[in-house]
Amino acid sequence: MHNTQEHKLIEYFIAAFSGGALTGPGGLFLSTLIFFLLNRQKGDFIHKSKWALWTVFGIVPFILTSYPSFVLLRNDIFTEEVKRSLNNQALKCRISELNSTEMRSKISPGNALYKTYIPKTQNECTVYKSQPRNLKSGLRSIFFWNRNLDATWFQIEIDQITGEAQKLCGDSSKPGCDQGNIW
Repeated sequence: MHNTQEHKLIEYFIAAFSGGALTGPGGLFLSTLIFFLLNRQKGDFIHKSKWALWTVFGIVPFILTSYPSFVLLRNDIFTEEVKRSLNNQALKCRISELNSTEMRSKISPGNALYKTYIPKTQNECTVYKSQPRNLKSGLRSIFFWNRNLDATWFQIEIDQITGEAQKLCGDSSKPGCDQGNIW
């Protein structure tokens, strides 16, 4: 009997540690509570698959609810990453001497918050743009249903004659965009 109790205690520690590590202090308590409720069930199927059920009901909901706040919390990091990517594209164009026939690099698709692309009416080495992703459509709308996105678009235009880059952004009140809508 003592070995069975020790085995259950180890299972609770594993559930508590996993819940806390994956989802934070709230998950530490709630994932252990879910595991406790699953252990109390007498059904053979539930008892045999308690770890799978614990993962589905005890961990996944907390990860899904914490993901949006994690992404939006890192807004400044994503903004700096996109600006660095746009600057890198401009540098690649300058190195290739603005010859768009030689310049066939892959543009970075962006990150979790921004998508980066070449506008349809433009050629490579003229304009690159990064725009905030639409987090209120499709599957993302489930995760970001009540979140306000504090991001704006960024664009870099490269003068074909001088090679100078003009850096524009959409809203100077947003992070990463300075007065006069430049960055």
